[in-house]
Amino acid sequence: MSQEVIEGWRGVMVAAGLGTPMSRALTAAMLAGVVSYSMKMPRRAFRPDGTLRPSFHAGSYAPDATDMHFLLTPVAVGATVWLFT
Repeated sequence: MSQEVIEGWRGVMVAAGLGTPMSRALTAAMLAGVVSYSMKMPRRAFRPDGTLRPSFHAGSYAPDATDMHFLLTPVAVGATVWLFT
């Protein structure tokens, strides 16, 4: 029996299932989503009754409008990893 030899970071990523840019992007986006959720980042996007707050970028000038959608961070992280790896 011969054991597989893993050499370098590329070999480690392939062995961990992160051999393609898309799998790395999905992993990074999910990790960013978990971190932002643990920091209670989505709470800013919702009103106390559970409805979604409007966004300033959508042309809404409501007094309780939010400045950023809660999915923007994971999507931006995933896109960056996908483009640059």
